[in-house]
Amino acid sequence: MKLLTTPSMRYELEEVWFPCSLDILGWDEEFHELMLNDQLRMAAYREAIRQAVWPGAVVLDLGTGTGVLAQWALEARAKRVYGIEVNHKILELAERRLGAAGLADRFKPVNGLSYDVELPEKVDLIISELIGNFGDNEDCHRILADARGRFLKPGGLMLPLRVTTFFVPVSSLMAHEQILSGVCKSVSRTHDLRKLLERLGLDDPFDVYYDVIVPERRHLGAPRKARVFDLGADRVDTTYRIDLSFTASAPGPLTGFKGYFIADLTEQIRLDISGSDIESRLTSDSWKHAYLPLRRPIDVRSGVSIKLTLERKANEDKSLASTFRYRWQATL
Repeated sequence: MKLLTTPSMRYELEEVWFPCSLDILGWDEEFHELMLNDQLRMAAYREAIRQAVWPGAVVLDLGTGTGVLAQWALEARAKRVYGIEVNHKILELAERRLGAAGLADRFKPVNGLSYDVELPEKVDLIISELIGNFGDNEDCHRILADARGRFLKPGGLMLPLRVTTFFVPVSSLMAHEQILSGVCKSVSRTHDLRKLLERLGLDDPFDVYYDVIVPERRHLGAPRKARVFDLGADRVDTTYRIDLSFTASAPGPLTGFKGYFIADLTEQIRLDISGSDIESRLTSDSWKHAYLPLRRPIDVRSGVSIKLTLERKANEDKSLASTFRYRWQATL
Protein backbone atom coordinates (compact mmCIF):
# COMPACT_ATOMS: atom_id res chain seq x y z
CA MET A 1 0.00 0.00 0.00
CA LYS A 2 1.33 3.42 -0.92
CA LEU A 3 0.88 6.01 1.81
CA LEU A 4 0.94 9.65 0.74
CA THR A 5 1.77 12.76 2.69
CA THR A 6 0.57 16.09 1.29
CA PRO A 7 2.02 19.24 2.91
CA SER A 8 -0.72 21.84 3.41
CA MET A 9 -1.88 24.24 6.14
CA ARG A 10 -5.54 24.11 5.08
CA TYR A 11 -7.83 21.34 6.30
CA GLU A 12 -11.43 20.26 5.89
CA LEU A 13 -13.93 18.23 7.88
CA GLU A 14 -13.31 14.45 7.83
CA GLU A 15 -9.90 14.92 6.24
CA VAL A 16 -7.25 12.47 7.48
CA TRP A 17 -4.06 14.06 8.82
CA PHE A 18 -0.80 12.70 10.18
CA PRO A 19 -0.99 11.70 13.89
CA CYS A 20 1.42 14.32 15.25
CA SER A 21 1.17 12.98 18.81
CA LEU A 22 3.02 9.86 17.62
CA ASP A 23 5.98 11.84 16.27
CA ILE A 24 6.71 14.59 18.80
CA LEU A 25 10.42 14.72 17.95
CA GLY A 26 9.43 15.51 14.37
CA TRP A 27 7.68 18.76 15.26
CA ASP A 28 9.39 21.41 13.16
CA GLU A 29 8.84 25.11 12.45
CA GLU A 30 5.83 24.41 10.23
CA PHE A 31 3.99 22.54 12.98
CA HIS A 32 4.89 25.17 15.60
CA GLU A 33 3.54 27.82 13.23
CA LEU A 34 0.25 25.89 13.15
CA MET A 35 0.14 25.91 16.97
CA LEU A 36 0.88 29.63 17.13
CA ASN A 37 -2.05 30.30 14.79
CA ASP A 38 -4.46 28.09 16.75
CA GLN A 39 -6.85 30.71 18.13
CA LEU A 40 -8.62 28.36 20.56
CA ARG A 41 -5.34 27.18 22.06
CA MET A 42 -3.73 30.61 22.23
CA ALA A 43 -6.67 32.40 23.84
CA ALA A 44 -7.21 29.76 26.54
CA TYR A 45 -3.54 29.46 27.53
CA ARG A 46 -2.91 33.20 27.49
CA GLU A 47 -5.78 33.90 29.89
CA ALA A 48 -4.91 30.92 32.11
CA ILE A 49 -1.27 32.06 32.42
CA ARG A 50 -2.38 35.61 33.14
CA GLN A 51 -4.47 34.28 36.02
CA ALA A 52 -1.99 31.72 37.36
CA VAL A 53 1.30 33.67 37.37
CA TRP A 54 1.97 36.19 40.11
CA PRO A 55 4.79 38.77 40.39
CA GLY A 56 8.00 37.10 41.54
CA ALA A 57 6.93 33.53 40.70
CA VAL A 58 9.52 31.09 39.38
CA VAL A 59 8.02 29.12 36.49
CA LEU A 60 8.90 26.02 34.47
CA ASP A 61 7.58 25.85 30.89
CA LEU A 62 7.96 22.14 30.13
CA GLY A 63 8.12 21.62 26.37
CA THR A 64 8.56 25.33 25.75
CA GLY A 65 8.68 25.06 21.94
CA THR A 66 8.94 28.54 20.45
CA GLY A 67 8.57 30.11 23.89
CA VAL A 68 5.19 31.81 23.63
CA LEU A 69 3.92 30.44 26.99
CA ALA A 70 7.18 31.47 28.65
CA GLN A 71 6.80 34.95 27.16
CA TRP A 72 3.28 35.30 28.59
CA ALA A 73 4.50 34.15 32.01
CA LEU A 74 7.30 36.72 31.97
CA GLU A 75 4.91 39.44 30.81
CA ALA A 76 2.79 38.50 33.84
CA ARG A 77 5.88 39.45 35.91
CA ALA A 78 7.30 36.03 36.69
CA LYS A 79 10.75 36.36 38.23
CA ARG A 80 12.24 33.64 36.04
CA VAL A 81 11.05 31.04 33.53
CA TYR A 82 12.95 27.84 32.79
CA GLY A 83 12.10 26.54 29.33
CA ILE A 84 12.83 22.85 28.75
CA GLU A 85 12.79 21.78 25.10
CA VAL A 86 14.26 18.62 23.54
CA ASN A 87 14.58 20.13 20.01
CA HIS A 88 17.56 22.49 20.06
CA LYS A 89 16.57 24.20 16.80
CA ILE A 90 13.11 25.05 18.15
CA LEU A 91 14.65 26.18 21.44
CA GLU A 92 16.77 28.66 19.48
CA LEU A 93 13.52 30.15 18.14
CA ALA A 94 12.32 30.56 21.72
CA GLU A 95 15.54 32.35 22.67
CA ARG A 96 15.15 34.71 19.71
CA ARG A 97 11.49 35.36 20.61
CA LEU A 98 12.31 36.21 24.22
CA GLY A 99 15.30 38.28 23.15
CA ALA A 100 13.20 40.32 20.73
CA ALA A 101 10.65 40.91 23.51
CA GLY A 102 13.39 42.17 25.84
CA LEU A 103 12.90 39.26 28.24
CA ALA A 104 16.01 37.18 27.58
CA ASP A 105 17.59 37.94 30.96
CA ARG A 106 14.74 36.17 32.80
CA PHE A 107 14.37 33.23 30.39
CA LYS A 108 16.56 30.20 31.14
CA PRO A 109 16.61 27.79 28.17
CA VAL A 110 17.32 24.13 28.90
CA ASN A 111 17.91 21.73 25.99
CA GLY A 112 17.09 18.08 26.73
CA LEU A 113 14.49 15.55 27.85
CA SER A 114 12.87 16.60 31.11
CA TYR A 115 13.71 13.19 32.64
CA ASP A 116 17.42 13.97 32.18
CA VAL A 117 17.27 17.59 33.38
CA GLU A 118 18.17 19.01 36.79
CA LEU A 119 17.15 22.57 37.67
CA PRO A 120 19.09 24.78 40.11
CA GLU A 121 15.95 25.54 42.12
CA LYS A 122 12.38 24.42 42.73
CA VAL A 123 9.64 26.29 40.87
CA ASP A 124 6.28 27.73 41.95
CA LEU A 125 4.38 26.77 38.81
CA ILE A 126 4.77 24.21 36.02
CA ILE A 127 3.15 25.10 32.70
CA SER A 128 2.86 22.61 29.86
CA GLU A 129 0.76 21.71 26.85
CA LEU A 130 1.93 18.14 26.47
CA ILE A 131 -1.68 17.02 26.07
CA GLY A 132 -2.41 14.53 23.32
CA ASN A 133 -5.66 14.96 21.44
CA PHE A 134 -7.29 12.24 23.51
CA GLY A 135 -5.44 12.88 26.75
CA ASP A 136 -2.27 10.99 27.58
CA ASN A 137 -1.21 9.99 24.06
CA GLU A 138 1.78 12.33 24.37
CA ASP A 139 2.58 10.64 27.72
CA CYS A 140 1.77 13.87 29.58
CA HIS A 141 0.68 12.13 32.79
CA ARG A 142 3.98 10.30 33.31
CA ILE A 143 6.17 13.23 32.18
CA LEU A 144 4.39 15.73 34.41
CA ALA A 145 4.36 13.37 37.41
CA ASP A 146 8.15 13.19 37.17
CA ALA A 147 8.45 16.97 36.76
CA ARG A 148 6.08 17.64 39.65
CA GLY A 149 8.06 15.35 41.95
CA ARG A 150 11.48 16.79 41.11
CA PHE A 151 10.89 20.42 40.11
CA LEU A 152 7.82 21.75 41.95
CA LYS A 153 7.89 23.36 45.37
CA PRO A 154 5.54 21.92 48.04
CA GLY A 155 2.19 23.61 47.47
CA GLY A 156 3.20 24.63 43.94
CA LEU A 157 0.72 24.73 41.05
CA MET A 158 0.26 22.78 37.84
CA LEU A 159 -1.20 24.23 34.63
CA PRO A 160 -3.23 22.32 33.39
CA LEU A 161 -4.80 20.96 36.55
CA ARG A 162 -6.59 18.04 34.91
CA VAL A 163 -7.46 16.59 31.52
CA THR A 164 -10.66 14.65 30.79
CA THR A 165 -10.88 12.29 27.81
CA PHE A 166 -14.08 11.57 25.86
CA PHE A 167 -14.95 9.12 23.08
CA VAL A 168 -17.93 8.79 20.73
CA PRO A 169 -18.72 6.26 17.97
CA VAL A 170 -18.75 7.82 14.51
CA SER A 171 -19.67 7.02 10.93
CA SER A 172 -17.17 8.57 8.52
CA LEU A 173 -16.88 6.63 5.28
CA MET A 174 -14.87 9.55 3.89
CA ALA A 175 -12.13 9.12 6.53
CA HIS A 176 -12.22 5.33 6.19
CA GLU A 177 -11.72 5.51 2.42
CA GLN A 178 -8.74 7.86 2.79
CA ILE A 179 -6.98 5.45 5.16
CA LEU A 180 -7.82 2.52 2.89
CA SER A 181 -6.39 4.43 -0.08
CA GLY A 182 -3.28 5.53 1.80
CA VAL A 183 -4.08 9.24 1.78
CA CYS A 184 -2.73 11.15 4.79
CA LYS A 185 -2.05 14.89 4.83
CA SER A 186 0.48 16.75 6.95
CA VAL A 187 1.47 20.33 7.74
CA SER A 188 5.12 19.34 7.48
CA ARG A 189 7.27 17.69 4.83
CA THR A 190 9.20 15.91 7.60
CA HIS A 191 6.17 13.80 8.52
CA ASP A 192 5.81 10.53 6.65
CA LEU A 193 3.17 7.99 7.69
CA ARG A 194 4.94 5.06 6.03
CA LYS A 195 8.13 5.75 7.99
CA LEU A 196 6.15 6.23 11.19
CA LEU A 197 4.51 2.82 10.78
CA GLU A 198 7.94 1.28 10.22
CA ARG A 199 9.31 2.89 13.40
CA LEU A 200 6.34 1.64 15.39
CA GLY A 201 6.69 -1.86 13.99
CA LEU A 202 3.23 -1.77 12.36
CA ASP A 203 2.09 -3.02 8.97
CA ASP A 204 -1.55 -1.95 9.06
CA PRO A 205 -2.47 1.77 8.78
CA PHE A 206 -5.66 0.95 10.72
CA ASP A 207 -3.55 0.20 13.80
CA VAL A 208 -2.80 3.89 14.44
CA TYR A 209 -5.09 6.81 15.21
CA TYR A 210 -5.22 9.93 13.03
CA ASP A 211 -5.91 13.64 13.38
CA VAL A 212 -9.37 14.20 11.89
CA ILE A 213 -12.02 16.84 12.57
CA VAL A 214 -15.17 14.72 12.79
CA PRO A 215 -18.38 16.80 12.84
CA GLU A 216 -21.23 16.10 15.25
CA ARG A 217 -23.47 14.95 12.38
CA ARG A 218 -21.26 11.86 12.07
CA HIS A 219 -21.80 10.82 15.71
CA LEU A 220 -23.67 7.54 16.18
CA GLY A 221 -24.33 8.19 19.86
CA ALA A 222 -23.64 10.52 22.76
CA PRO A 223 -20.02 11.12 23.87
CA ARG A 224 -18.92 9.30 27.03
CA LYS A 225 -16.32 10.34 29.56
CA ALA A 226 -13.48 7.82 29.47
CA ARG A 227 -10.83 8.95 31.94
CA VAL A 228 -9.77 11.91 34.07
CA PHE A 229 -6.05 12.64 34.33
CA ASP A 230 -5.38 14.56 37.54
CA LEU A 231 -2.02 16.21 36.85
CA GLY A 232 -1.57 16.98 40.55
CA ALA A 233 -2.00 13.37 41.66
CA ASP A 234 0.84 11.19 42.91
CA ARG A 235 -0.27 7.95 41.28
CA VAL A 236 0.22 7.44 37.55
CA ASP A 237 -1.31 4.46 35.72
CA THR A 238 0.75 3.96 32.58
CA THR A 239 -1.22 0.86 31.53
CA TYR A 240 -4.97 0.52 31.75
CA ARG A 241 -8.13 -0.65 30.00
CA ILE A 242 -11.24 1.39 29.29
CA ASP A 243 -14.63 -0.17 28.51
CA LEU A 244 -17.36 2.18 27.29
CA SER A 245 -20.89 1.42 26.08
CA PHE A 246 -22.89 3.69 23.80
CA THR A 247 -26.49 3.47 22.61
CA ALA A 248 -26.70 4.05 18.86
CA SER A 249 -28.85 7.13 18.21
CA ALA A 250 -28.87 6.66 14.44
CA PRO A 251 -28.34 3.84 11.95
CA GLY A 252 -25.23 3.70 9.79
CA PRO A 253 -21.82 2.11 9.32
CA LEU A 254 -19.62 2.38 12.42
CA THR A 255 -16.17 3.27 11.02
CA GLY A 256 -14.38 4.15 14.25
CA PHE A 257 -14.34 6.36 17.33
CA LYS A 258 -13.65 10.04 17.83
CA GLY A 259 -11.56 11.00 20.84
CA TYR A 260 -11.00 14.44 22.32
CA PHE A 261 -10.17 16.18 25.59
CA ILE A 262 -11.45 18.95 27.80
CA ALA A 263 -8.65 20.43 29.93
CA ASP A 264 -9.08 22.52 33.06
CA LEU A 265 -6.09 24.81 32.65
CA THR A 266 -7.09 26.55 35.89
CA GLU A 267 -10.25 26.30 37.96
CA GLN A 268 -11.68 29.14 35.84
CA ILE A 269 -10.26 28.49 32.34
CA ARG A 270 -11.28 25.43 30.34
CA LEU A 271 -9.93 24.33 26.95
CA ASP A 272 -12.42 22.20 25.00
CA ILE A 273 -11.34 20.78 21.62
CA SER A 274 -14.58 18.88 20.90
CA GLY A 275 -15.97 21.42 18.41
CA SER A 276 -15.99 21.07 14.63
CA ASP A 277 -16.98 24.57 13.43
CA ILE A 278 -13.96 25.31 11.25
CA GLU A 279 -15.27 28.54 9.76
CA SER A 280 -15.91 30.14 13.17
CA ARG A 281 -12.59 28.78 14.53
CA LEU A 282 -14.41 26.98 17.33
CA THR A 283 -12.17 23.94 16.89
CA SER A 284 -8.46 23.53 17.49
CA ASP A 285 -6.16 23.69 14.47
CA SER A 286 -3.28 21.88 16.18
CA TRP A 287 -5.35 19.52 18.39
CA LYS A 288 -7.61 18.00 15.78
CA HIS A 289 -9.79 15.16 17.06
CA ALA A 290 -8.24 11.72 17.41
CA TYR A 291 -9.85 9.27 15.00
CA LEU A 292 -9.49 5.60 15.98
CA PRO A 293 -10.47 3.70 12.82
CA LEU A 294 -11.89 0.22 12.35
CA ARG A 295 -10.55 -1.75 9.41
CA ARG A 296 -14.00 -3.19 8.67
CA PRO A 297 -17.01 -0.90 9.23
CA ILE A 298 -19.87 -2.43 11.23
CA ASP A 299 -23.49 -1.73 10.27
CA VAL A 300 -25.47 -0.61 13.33
CA ARG A 301 -29.17 0.03 13.92
CA SER A 302 -30.69 2.67 16.18
CA GLY A 303 -30.92 1.51 19.76
CA VAL A 304 -28.22 -1.16 19.65
CA SER A 305 -25.36 -1.06 22.15
CA ILE A 306 -21.89 -0.25 20.83
CA LYS A 307 -18.94 -1.19 23.05
CA LEU A 308 -15.47 0.34 22.83
CA THR A 309 -12.55 -1.40 24.50
CA LEU A 310 -9.36 0.67 24.59
CA GLU A 311 -6.14 -0.60 26.11
CA ARG A 312 -2.94 1.27 26.82
CA LYS A 313 -0.02 -1.12 27.16
CA ALA A 314 3.71 -0.77 27.57
CA ASN A 315 5.84 -1.72 24.59
CA GLU A 316 7.96 -4.77 25.32
CA ASP A 317 10.22 -3.92 22.38
CA LYS A 318 12.31 -1.05 23.80
CA SER A 319 13.82 -0.33 20.37
CA LEU A 320 10.50 0.99 19.06
CA ALA A 321 9.74 4.71 18.84
CA SER A 322 7.01 4.73 21.49
CA THR A 323 7.18 3.28 25.01
CA PHE A 324 3.46 2.52 24.98
CA ARG A 325 0.82 1.36 22.55
CA TYR A 326 -2.96 1.71 22.22
CA ARG A 327 -5.23 -1.08 21.06
CA TRP A 328 -8.95 -0.69 20.45
CA GLN A 329 -11.87 -2.78 19.24
CA ALA A 330 -15.61 -2.40 18.79
CA THR A 331 -18.36 -4.94 19.49
CA LEU A 332 -22.15 -4.77 19.29
